[in-house]
Amino acid sequence: MSTSRITVMIAISVLTVLFGCAAPDTGADDGGVLTVQEALDVGTGQVRVRGYILVTKDQVTHLCTGLAGSYPPQCGTPALVVQGLAADLIPNRESAQGIVWGGETTVQGTLADGVLSVT
Repeated sequence: MSTSRITVMIAISVLTVLFGCAAPDTGADDGGVLTVQEALDVGTGQVRVRGYILVTKDQVTHLCTGLAGSYPPQCGTPALVVQGLAADLIPNRESAQGIVWGGETTVQGTLADGVLSVT
């Protein structure tokens, strides 16, 4: 085996090890915005959380991980209860059968016991 071939193989091995041991993406470029699951893991404090808003027939507002493909959609879990968010502030708002929902959005507030109080 030639010296140049050995050098290339060593370089590839080193790069594989370096990239294989690299730290996972922590979302640092998103300005500290958490997923719903990350917010639940944090538990309490001031947070910015990204998810989908859904207001149920009984007027309980949720920040959902996703929305089910049913019509009207259902809240994907995990989810947070949201207090203090006016339905008219929901971006791309739609409604059917007493359910209101919108597109993905970021909500800022105080989190405690699975409840996000909008600030």
